[in-house]
Amino acid sequence: MERRTFVQGAFGLAVLAAMGAVGAGATGAVRQDAAFVTTETTSPEAARGPAMASGIELVQAQDQVQGWHGNTHLFDVDPIGAELVRMADGSLTIEELASATNTELAAADVASFFVALGQSGYLANTVLVNLTETVA
Repeated sequence: MERRTFVQGAFGLAVLAAMGAVGAGATGAVRQDAAFVTTETTSPEAARGPAMASGIELVQAQDQVQGWHGNTHLFDVDPIGAELVRMADGSLTIEELASATNTELAAADVASFFVALGQSGYLANTVLVNLTETVA
């Protein structure tokens, strides 16, 4: 699997860095006890929004949260990204996830975040995003 870093930037959640396939030893990451483990709660076919793949553990590490699968360090997210990962069980749409964070995140930022996670193989389903914009 590929390790990625997801953090909130000036334009919302974005992928800042991508590295080749690396494990915990290569990154120097130290795994602690998981604060949250994703489970398969909604079938991919019945999902209304993004659903994380099961078995991804979130671990608090200083000012970021790390995503692990077994002994493999997959990605880093900021606290808002971790909140989105925790809520991504397939029951909420992109728009509902954006409003549930109690931040001013745009649905487009949340969509970009989950598209990047999906492209890396960390989602149980496919996130379809409409890239057209309504012009008034």
